[in-house]
Amino acid sequence: MGDGALFEYLPPEIKQAIYSMASVTGLAWLGRMLWHVRQVQKAQRRFWSWHLLWELLIALSFGLAADGVAEFFGFTGKTATGAIIIISYLGPAWIEIIVLRVVDAASGTVSKAADKK
Repeated sequence: MGDGALFEYLPPEIKQAIYSMASVTGLAWLGRMLWHVRQVQKAQRRFWSWHLLWELLIALSFGLAADGVAEFFGFTGKTATGAIIIISYLGPAWIEIIVLRVVDAASGTVSKAADKK
């Protein structure tokens, strides 16, 4: 058995899932790195810091979530790629704000949590 021999015996569905997970994580990492670099440029954090490790974890989780959103809306190709990068760039804080504002608009109320952010 040489390098990658085990991978050759995997079913095509598993191979596709591995490729998909790797590409989604890579795209989400790109989105989070854009955010991280912006924070570094604004002197709000150093480039090499613990924040960089946390961005990887956020990228992993948001990559999966953004892939689900893209699939839900039927996005494919470049549209899905763009959606994954944008959602990952926005990150948890902006997604929370967007969700609170949508809920507030639907209920006709104004949330103090959405106003503080």
